[in-house]
Amino acid sequence: MNAKGSIAIAITLVALIAAPLLYTAAGNGLFTKPPAPQLAKAVNATECVEPAGWMRANHMNLLTHQRDLIVREGERGRKYRIEGCATCHTKRAEFCDRCHSYAGAKPECFDCHYLP
Repeated sequence: MNAKGSIAIAITLVALIAAPLLYTAAGNGLFTKPPAPQLAKAVNATECVEPAGWMRANHMNLLTHQRDLIVREGERGRKYRIEGCATCHTKRAEFCDRCHSYAGAKPECFDCHYLP
C-alpha cells in the first residue's frame, strides 16, 4: 500500500470515529451558547450595592469574604450581607437558583441560610 492510500484510510477511520461524537455534541448544544436565564427583577431597590456586571462576576468572592469576616472575626458589616440580598431578590428560585443552574454552580450559602 502506498502513502496516499494509508493517509486516506487514516482520515476515513478518524471521520468514522468522530462522526457520532460530533453529532452528539451538536445535539447537546456544545457548539451553541444556551440563552441566558430570565431572572426576576429586584424589588425594594433601584440599584445593587455594586454594579450588576461586577456582582455577576464577583458576588461569590464577596459573600465568602464577608462570611469569613463575620464567622471568624465577629465583624458584621452593613453593606454586604446575604440578608441584604434577600430584601431585594425576594424569589430565590427565580433569581439565585436559575442563575446557579445555568452556570452549573452549587453555592454553599444555602447550606446555612434559608432564603425563600
